[in-house]
Amino acid sequence: MSFIGMNRSYDFCVLGAGSAGYNAAVAARKLGKSVALVDGTGQLAGLCILRGCMPSKALLRSADIAYLVRTATQVGIQPLGFRADVPAIVQRKDRMIREFAEERTAGIMTFPFFAGTPHFVSADQLAVNGDVISADRFLVSTGSLVSVPDIPGLSETGYLTSDDVLDLTSLPASIVVLGGGAVACELAQYLARLGVHTTVLQRSRTLLSSEDPEVGEAVRAAFERDGIRVLTGVHVRHVERDGSRKRIVADVDGISERFEADELFAALGRRPNVEGFGLQAAGVEYDFYGIKVDTYLQTSNPRVYAAGDVTGFSRELVHLAVYEGELVARNVFDEAKRKPVDYELYGSRAIFTEPQVAIAGRNERECRERGIEFISATYSFRDHGKAIVANLTDGFVKMLSTRQGRILGITYVSAEASDLIAEAIALIHFKATAKDVLDMPHLHPTMAEILTYPAEMLAERVPAT
Repeated sequence: MSFIGMNRSYDFCVLGAGSAGYNAAVAARKLGKSVALVDGTGQLAGLCILRGCMPSKALLRSADIAYLVRTATQVGIQPLGFRADVPAIVQRKDRMIREFAEERTAGIMTFPFFAGTPHFVSADQLAVNGDVISADRFLVSTGSLVSVPDIPGLSETGYLTSDDVLDLTSLPASIVVLGGGAVACELAQYLARLGVHTTVLQRSRTLLSSEDPEVGEAVRAAFERDGIRVLTGVHVRHVERDGSRKRIVADVDGISERFEADELFAALGRRPNVEGFGLQAAGVEYDFYGIKVDTYLQTSNPRVYAAGDVTGFSRELVHLAVYEGELVARNVFDEAKRKPVDYELYGSRAIFTEPQVAIAGRNERECRERGIEFISATYSFRDHGKAIVANLTDGFVKMLSTRQGRILGITYVSAEASDLIAEAIALIHFKATAKDVLDMPHLHPTMAEILTYPAEMLAERVPAT
């Protein structure tokens, strides 16, 4: 239902109806509170459904099947040939996303809904298209925007964003990808597996630079086997046109080089969507990196909370945004159960390259940054029986623990790592030890049983009690 031209008062008003906002609204309503949703993005449903994880995974599935057909001879299958029908791939994606979006929109419309860009006019009121909304508490969950780098000549030359790549029904013959984060890597491999000559330029020394170095190196090796050219330590100087093609001038380890392609994909992340909402009028502190919140997701205005990508902490993870939204509702309206946000557990994540990457708990870099002592053990899928017979030997599993054996983190680089990580998340949640893993049955032969090997290595290093 839509309300027009009214002054309304609610217990809870949510700005942004994406993953964090919608789930916060549902949680607050379950606690018996009156809730209003405000969203001015036009098409409802949120980033994940419309332009993020769901459409990209639909495309990746098609590319992965194309790869399996192309490499089927490795397992004794002789394919008769195939052709990637890119318009059909995109139509399949669009059909599924439309269904997901319709279901989410139906849920949104069960709330009092105000269409338009919300703007705070005071600490406890906001305006939307002439309506004034008062609330006891507010949640800002306005998400993120594509971050466009300030590279000379980029705007004039033209470029694709991740939104554009998801909708390409005609692929270029060649492309240069600027960036080596999760979105850049996933879509670079999608393009390459459908026949696009792909070059990835990454400023950091490894792909996926927020993870441990061997993660990025394993993905790089797989990319190069797919025919993707990967260069790291790249500083882009400027971009220019050369007829119908695009040229990138960059320093690679201090040496000037030029890269040409039919298209350029600027995949340098997203930034919090904080401008234009009157946050200053509400006394909400923010900067380029997002709205500033405490461990309970409360802003500098005690009546206003923030969750999801707008805080800059969510790593664009849907499960984390959902958790944050629900946590805000409970913290505001069920103070007996008030809890701080748990990024160690809910920061678990997956990257859908092939091999996939998945991390539960902490990685080595995070432990070192926090001064946490740890021991580690790694086991390669090349030495794992099920991986060998399934021809899925790329990657490894790494387990970190305290010197007493409590598991701190588990990293997978492997086929189906995003599913294998579920056991690891449970182990982190229940504060399990390496020995606990050995006390649990693991079916044979399975990919999952590989976890017992690093667990055994660590258990042997734990002092007897």
